[in-house]
Amino acid sequence: MRGSRPWSSLAFRLALSYGGLMVLTMVIVLSVFYVQTVGVVRVRLDKQAENHVRRLMEHSAKYGPGALENEILQTIRDGVNTDTEILILMDRDGEPIVSNAEVFPHRKLTTMGVRELTVKRGGRLVVGRVAVAEMPNGNLLAAGSDMQLQRDMEELFGQASLLAAIAACVMALIGAIVFRRVVDERAAAIRSTMSRVAAGDLRQRIPVDQRGDEFTLLNRDINAMLDRLEQLMEGIRHVSNSIAHNLRTPLTRILLRLRNAQQASPEMQSATLALVAEEVAELGVVFEKLLQIAEVESGASRKRFAPVDLQALLVDVVDFYEPLVEDAGGALRLDVQAGVQALGDGDLIASAVSNLVDNAIKYGASAGDIHGADVLLRAGPAQDSGSDGAWGVEITVQDRGPGADPQTLEHMTTRFYRAESDRQGYGLGLASVLAIVQLHGGKLSFHNSHPGMMARIWLPAVMDV
Repeated sequence: MRGSRPWSSLAFRLALSYGGLMVLTMVIVLSVFYVQTVGVVRVRLDKQAENHVRRLMEHSAKYGPGALENEILQTIRDGVNTDTEILILMDRDGEPIVSNAEVFPHRKLTTMGVRELTVKRGGRLVVGRVAVAEMPNGNLLAAGSDMQLQRDMEELFGQASLLAAIAACVMALIGAIVFRRVVDERAAAIRSTMSRVAAGDLRQRIPVDQRGDEFTLLNRDINAMLDRLEQLMEGIRHVSNSIAHNLRTPLTRILLRLRNAQQASPEMQSATLALVAEEVAELGVVFEKLLQIAEVESGASRKRFAPVDLQALLVDVVDFYEPLVEDAGGALRLDVQAGVQALGDGDLIASAVSNLVDNAIKYGASAGDIHGADVLLRAGPAQDSGSDGAWGVEITVQDRGPGADPQTLEHMTTRFYRAESDRQGYGLGLASVLAIVQLHGGKLSFHNSHPGMMARIWLPAVMDV
């Protein structure tokens, strides 16, 4: 962006537009102030002219026309406002009797009241604001002052306004350039990091400072997105490697059996085809589970979210698994509070809980116990253990088995992961549980409870409307 034209920058345009708006506002305020100031001066001049004419007419009425002429002469010679005041007494034909200025062009005044009048005084033309009145004897009296004060004020105000407008425009331009540079510097770290990420280095992160402004929040959001992107890419690589590793052995076995069957008897060929069909069916189960996990992670099931009665759901799960546990000599108990609800897809939540119960039944028997597993299924309100401490619903599945080592606990939800002590299955059951829980905005955790192990699902509760 540094090599581009300033107008191509959105920050520059916004700052310049804001500066232009400020200049326009200043112009409007100055215009209003100018009109009000000039108006006040003009009203003051008009008032003074009217008062002067009224005073002279009262003097004439009291002392006579001769006294009026003397008063005008005395006012002209008193040295007070002699450079601005205008006094004209003319006869009914328009000829001046006593005055300090001449009407230009020479004529008889016919308009009474306050008006602007061009006069010639001291050899120069001036525009005055005068009040004109007709005397009882037909003479005309004009009194007022020239508008030089107003003109000087207008000129001074105009120059000051022009300088202020120029200064404001320059400051707006400088501010736009500085604002553009500041935004460009803050955005440079984002562009640099994203270019390295686009080149394939997903470990890059944007530096985050402690300012707490919009760019800091944006950087944190982008870093969180990059963290998630890196996790997904690592997951894809792991899944790809795991699929290749897990499919190589059964495919090799299928190929060898088919090759050996070419030279075998019809009876052996039939047996081989049955074994191959079984192997292919197991591979189909693997791909079906992977597709189910992918569908859950895509978020399409959110459209079917609705309040789910967990008490009824867990009762159905227990009714399904209880005969199996009892036949093996174990026990499956349920402890759930009435009215507990969560927002989500009931079928998916039931699938997740069923996976956990199935695992607890398989691995939940205590060491040396000839009887089946003792499994306890609980549900009730609980607070999230995270930093926000939000309230929700907790579902726990606890057995009394040997538990799991720390490494197994850490990787239990990793796809295709199987503990060294257990090589059964394909390691996708708990991965699907994690996908379902994350789809619902919840959390999944496993803990050794000594004895046994506890699986915990936390889901956000249904908000009361």
